[in-house]
Amino acid sequence: MYRILIVLCIFLYIFHAEVRGEEPEVVPAEQEKEKSELAKLMSEIDTNYKAVEVMSGWYKYKKKHWKIILESGQNMVLLTKSIRRKFSRPDDWTYQELMEKMQIAAKEMVEIAKNSDKEGSLEDTQWQVRLLRRTCAKCHKHLDIHIYPQLYKKKPKEVPPVP
Repeated sequence: MYRILIVLCIFLYIFHAEVRGEEPEVVPAEQEKEKSELAKLMSEIDTNYKAVEVMSGWYKYKKKHWKIILESGQNMVLLTKSIRRKFSRPDDWTYQELMEKMQIAAKEMVEIAKNSDKEGSLEDTQWQVRLLRRTCAKCHKHLDIHIYPQLYKKKPKEVPPVP
């Protein structure tokens, strides 16, 4: 009789641990729609950022490169304005600050690209790209978002022993 009770307790403990570890997260449809719209806008920002980042290590830009920088910067300014307006988080001060920094860096990039004939404009543009990179990294870390989630597979949580 005791053997059956012990086996039954072990089975229930194992089954309970498996169920607790794999609970699905229920997300309302409205919140899911909001996430997908925000993801699309962020994807557009990423596309514009990558267009500028590719050139950030070059030692000289031609007119067509300055045009790419100008257009990418303008697009990032518009997209960040849209994101800050639609998806503001008044309760998350860090997020608000980082989004503002991203918008400022993109505005500066536009101003530099407009004055591309001045001395030091290349270095200033490269500086703005680094500011954008740093801001994006800080925001992703703050929100616990991995750009390449397949590289950061989460380890299963250990279930504490039942007393």
